[in-house]
Amino acid sequence: MHGRLVAGLAAVALLAAAPADAVVPGGNLLVNPGAEAGPGAPDASAQPAVPGWTVESTFTAVQYGAPAFLTVADGAALGGGANFFAGGPGGATSAGTQVVDVSGAAAEIDAGKVAATLSALLGGYATQTDHATVTATFLNAAGAPAGTVGLPTVAPTERGSVTALVARSASAPVPAGTRGISVRIDAIRDEGSYNDGYVDNVRLVLAGPAVFNKTVVVRVVSGKVRIRVPGSNQFVDLTGTEGIPLGSTVDTLSGVVELTSVPRAGGSPQSARFYEGVFKVTQTGSTTNLALTEALASCRSRGASAAASTKKKRHLWGDGKGKFRTTGKYSSATVRGTKWLVQDSCAGTLTRVVRGSVKVRDNVKHKTVTVAAGKSYLARPNG
Repeated sequence: MHGRLVAGLAAVALLAAAPADAVVPGGNLLVNPGAEAGPGAPDASAQPAVPGWTVESTFTAVQYGAPAFLTVADGAALGGGANFFAGGPGGATSAGTQVVDVSGAAAEIDAGKVAATLSALLGGYATQTDHATVTATFLNAAGAPAGTVGLPTVAPTERGSVTALVARSASAPVPAGTRGISVRIDAIRDEGSYNDGYVDNVRLVLAGPAVFNKTVVVRVVSGKVRIRVPGSNQFVDLTGTEGIPLGSTVDTLSGVVELTSVPRAGGSPQSARFYEGVFKVTQTGSTTNLALTEALASCRSRGASAAASTKKKRHLWGDGKGKFRTTGKYSSATVRGTKWLVQDSCAGTLTRVVRGSVKVRDNVKHKTVTVAAGKSYLARPNG
C-alpha cells in the first residue's frame, strides 16, 4: 500500500551574540508539533499543507481514522489529537523541517549548562518497512552544523507488525556556540505506492539550570511521568530532563521524578525525588512547595457514583535533601533531608516519616510539630 531522504540543511540567519540576561526557553520549542494546525488528509490521495514546517516532496498530515491508516482509537490512546504526519502519496522520500532560534540562551549554552531532549512517536503501516526518523541538528551562528541528536527508527517487529506508533526519546548536551536547532522529520518508503513513514507529537525541549522563583528542572528517573504547564489543560509525557515554570503540575502516579530547584538567586541546586502522586509546584521564599492536586471524593457524599469516579485517598512520597514542602488538605510537611509520605483522606492529612525528621504545620490546630523517623502525625479536619 501505502521513505530515504538525504537532507541538506538550509542556511539560516542566526544571531551571533546573546543578551546578557540569557534565559533558557521552556516547554516544547516546535510550532505545530502534532500536525494539528491544519487539516489532515481524509484518504491516501490527499496531501494538505503542513503549517509551520518547510516541506519537501509529499510530506503531509493525515487524519486518525482515515481508511487503512491509524485509527481514531489509536489517536486517543496515544494522545495524538486529530492528525499525524505521514510521508504522503507517491513520494519515495519526503521531509518536514523547522529551525528554532535559541540565541537568547547563548550564555547558558556556551557555559555547557543546557541539554536538549528530542522525542516523538514513530511508526508505519502493517508489516511494511516504510519508516521515519527525527533528527535535531545544532547550528552555530553561521548556520553550520555543530552536532546532532536523533531518534532511532521503528522496525515493523517493534510495533508488532501492525499499523502503530512507538515512543522514542533521546537527549544530548547542546554544544557551545549553538544559536539555532533544526528539527527534521524524514519519511522513507520501502514498499508500496504510499510513503507510510508516520510521526506524531514531536517535542524539542531544553533544560538549563533551575531559576529561582521562575523554574524548576524535572527529570524522569523511572516509569511514566507527565507534566502540564500553566495555561495548558493537557498533560504531556516527560521524556528526559526539562525545565518547567512554577505553577506547573506533575503527575507521578506511574513513575518517579527528580525535581531540582534553587532556594535563592545564585544558590546551590537542591534535589529530591517524588512519586505516586500528582502535585503543583510553586516556590515561596526559599521553600519549594508541592501541593497535592489529585481530585478526591467528597467526604460528605454517600453516593456510589461519587466514590467510583474519584479516589478516597491521595498521597505523595518524597525522598531527598533541600528545603521542600509537601502540602495536603489539612497540613504541610517541610523537610531538609529525609524520606516521607503525605496522604490526604477523609480522616485528615497524614505525614509519615521513614528517614530523618519533618516539621508538620497543622493548619487546623495552627501548630507546628516535629515528626521523627518511624513516627507519623495526622492533622484532622474540624468536626
